[in-house]
Amino acid sequence: MKVAVVGGGISGLTAAWYASKLGAEVVVHEASERLGGKISRATIAGQQVDTGADAFLARVPEGIELCRDLGLGDELVSPATGRAYVWTRGALRPLPDGLVLGVPTDLPALARSGILSPSGLARAGLDVVLPRVARHPDVDVSVADVITERFGPELTDRLVDPLLGGINAGRADQLSLESSAAQLAAACRSGRSLVLALRKQRRSNPPSGAPVFYAVRGGMTGLTDRLCQRLDAAGVWLQTNSPVATLDDVDADRVIVTTPASVTAALVGDAAPDAASALRTIEYASVALTLLAYPSSALTRPLDGSGFLVPRVDGRLMTACSWASSKWAELASPETVLLRVSAGRIGDERTLELDDDELVERLHLELVEAMGLTAEPSDATVVRWHRAFPQYRPGHRALVDRILTDVKDALPGVELAGAAYRGVGIPACIATARRAAEAVAGPG
Repeated sequence: MKVAVVGGGISGLTAAWYASKLGAEVVVHEASERLGGKISRATIAGQQVDTGADAFLARVPEGIELCRDLGLGDELVSPATGRAYVWTRGALRPLPDGLVLGVPTDLPALARSGILSPSGLARAGLDVVLPRVARHPDVDVSVADVITERFGPELTDRLVDPLLGGINAGRADQLSLESSAAQLAAACRSGRSLVLALRKQRRSNPPSGAPVFYAVRGGMTGLTDRLCQRLDAAGVWLQTNSPVATLDDVDADRVIVTTPASVTAALVGDAAPDAASALRTIEYASVALTLLAYPSSALTRPLDGSGFLVPRVDGRLMTACSWASSKWAELASPETVLLRVSAGRIGDERTLELDDDELVERLHLELVEAMGLTAEPSDATVVRWHRAFPQYRPGHRALVDRILTDVKDALPGVELAGAAYRGVGIPACIATARRAAEAVAGPG
């Protein structure tokens, strides 16, 4: 069995790995000059720092399983701190304990955080007494539709939107509840009050003390580097600078396509025009990730956490700031502070209008306001991810079901995988890639 994988990001490399383990002869076609996709790194102040995803969820098994399969089980590390903040209402305010995707289960802790105004806090507390809203089980709604209905707009704007927006570079009023916040969707179905339903979930699955996130020691490129090493040793042909213009040009019995939705649409369009049209409706957001180094003497407060989120409602350019040298013990230094600052989300393309120097200056001024920094950055690097984050609109799950069915009917032996379909995180991409590999190279 000859299998071609189109796309050399985490999804493509994972698909190649599992297909090769099933005995297939595999070739990977990557259009750019490097493998790994959005898992990448850059040098800042002499340190190698991730410029894409810097961790993955520990409670979802696919990431851990792949790392162990590759011999990286002993190289998994967790953030040095679980504390984080929100920069809102003029101050860095601690995220309260007990949040589930921004939804509180501990209302007194929410009150102590100061994230909501007194009126916003009072409105959020009504969730426990409001009647249940009946919804048709087949109708998907936005996250904001449900959260605002139960807790009011302030909690949506200052907690849920920045948390989900940080994951998806999206907006809570445009993100599918079912596809972007499945845990909240399940809670909505199980009870009248979201607070009470989520508390019940937590009692059924109490925190184990296990890490929430994992990363590979030295950065997440350790995962893609190890994948490439093991694939090469297994005889998989890893071709960079190898764009695929049409599936007819691919010399293989089966094909796994892991490219972004618009590229995939062009590849399947002739044979599956309905799937191609649906793929083109999936929007993507652009993000700029800026690495900044500061002398430790520039700090006026301890960096006692992993960083902070920035609500869209506050109008800032940045969306989040990760205190990388506090979050990851291996990046800690007594002389230098390393920050990863994100900017850009769907509907906000101000970063595209700024060159790198202008972007660094604007973000520095916001950091001065948020953190009280007293010096200019000693080093800076900007990495731009253009149209890199797929947006899951309400109805996304049904849309993906139609796409996959159309492709299966029109192009037997072709499978799709990647962030456009069943989740944007590393474990979700691994899961879609493994399913695709098993479909093309597995028994039967």
